[in-house]
Amino acid sequence: MLLSAVVGALAVGVARGGQNTGIFDGDPPGWARSLGLVLVILGIIVEVAAIVWAVRTGRHRAARRSPLLALNWSHRRRLARQVRRGTPEADEDPALLVETAREFAGQRWSVLLVVGLAMTSVGQAFLAFAPFFAVIGGLLLVIWAMLIVSVFRNARRGEAFLRAHPDLRGR
Repeated sequence: MLLSAVVGALAVGVARGGQNTGIFDGDPPGWARSLGLVLVILGIIVEVAAIVWAVRTGRHRAARRSPLLALNWSHRRRLARQVRRGTPEADEDPALLVETAREFAGQRWSVLLVVGLAMTSVGQAFLAFAPFFAVIGGLLLVIWAMLIVSVFRNARRGEAFLRAHPDLRGR
């Protein structure tokens, strides 16, 4: 919803005006300057609130003592693939699979940080009101949207893995 509102506002703004003096330099109209400032401030507020909430609830330290940190990258990737697919291999350590699924399920809170970053970067694109910054802001918005989708999908898959394999938790 935020993405469609921002894209719509940008389209209207480009059609209505603001003097564009170059690819890196632009003079935003009043509405773009105001919208950009509001988005930057809201983005910073969302980020700070998410960080304070994560620190107060201890979520930022949730995986600090995880046994997964001692594994190499390829082993962690193999564990993640097994959890995503819901098919544990017979020779895999069940405790590591359960820990991977729990970490997937517990990462939803990080979406708040990404939303704050997205709002801040889009606000900065409106403040600059130049084609270069609009393209960069759009690319970052697409990347962050893909990241949000990925985090939510992995969280659902981790929870589904834990529900489908309660026998692994007891081992």
